[in-house]
Amino acid sequence: MEKCIMALPVLNEAPKYQMNIPSTGQTVRFRPFLVKEEKVMMVAMESENPSDILNTVTDTISACVIDELDTSKLTTFDVEYCFLQVRAKSVGESVMLAPACESCEHKNEVKVMIDDIKIDIPKVDNLIKIDDNISVEMHWPTYKEVMKQNIIGTENQVDQIFTLIRTCIAAIQTPEERFAASDHSAEEMNAFIESMNTEQFGKIQEYVEAMPRLTHDIKFNCSNCGTANTLTLEGMQSFFS
Repeated sequence: MEKCIMALPVLNEAPKYQMNIPSTGQTVRFRPFLVKEEKVMMVAMESENPSDILNTVTDTISACVIDELDTSKLTTFDVEYCFLQVRAKSVGESVMLAPACESCEHKNEVKVMIDDIKIDIPKVDNLIKIDDNISVEMHWPTYKEVMKQNIIGTENQVDQIFTLIRTCIAAIQTPEERFAASDHSAEEMNAFIESMNTEQFGKIQEYVEAMPRLTHDIKFNCSNCGTANTLTLEGMQSFFS
């Protein structure tokens, strides 16, 4: 008689938690990440390549979110926030950091609760009037757009700022027409930006600088010298250092 071999049970596939996507408010269900996903992330983190890390993190979010979610439309701050929420339910709802004292440089143990980390979405007008005839329609770029423009990997800060500004422009409007930025080359968009005067450029820059970021202030007294410290963590990797 042939022995009947039963299939192994499937673990941890059911969604257990919910989170809201910061840029849209959409509620999605998700599960903790699994060992296979954690292994891939560890390799990406060890590479210290920002592009590899962001791609791997986004793949992990896509795997863990059960509801329909187009990850290609997530902003960079969506990706960072969502990953932090998934990680919290996967390996612990707090992280231990070792920030250095600003006075004596002694490293201190500080616990940060993931639930305390929020992203504030400012109320800003995405249609910026440049002059009497021209307005610029802005948007916060998706992580896909950021990756395509190689903004993260750009070492030159001036180039990084200008590329980010260009990526944030969705369209240029006149009373008669709307010119989608995607229909024009980077060179054409750069020429448009460079034709602005200081006041006009400042309006565009204000919008870009208001883009939400994953930030969190921590306060601690140094265990070595007693100095009161305030440190602002910014970006996903700050919470794992």
